[in-house]
Amino acid sequence: GGIGMISTANYVARRWGVRSAMPGFIGQALCRRGPEFGMPRGELVFVRPDFAKYSAVAEVARAIFREYDPKMTAGSLDEAYLDLTDHLHKRARDGGGGGAG
Repeated sequence: GGIGMISTANYVARRWGVRSAMPGFIGQALCRRGPEFGMPRGELVFVRPDFAKYSAVAEVARAIFREYDPKMTAGSLDEAYLDLTDHLHKRARDGGGGGAG
């Protein structure tokens, strides 16, 4: 990816203060200026997102969510709204068993 807006940061980058929704040039500066903050100098690496893969995995997750709530609503690729009331009532009635079915 480019150095536009950072969509996410791994734990290593977070040690340098890099955060989601931070402009990329600021994240790069934080890594370069690490010694000023008691950290070694770092290099921020931007990885191009694979939206096709991300979308496919999101659909797998949605299929699982639909097992628990057929009326679930997807808010975005990584956000969903489920009503688990019926599932939890059934689970309590059946003795607390495992899965959706």
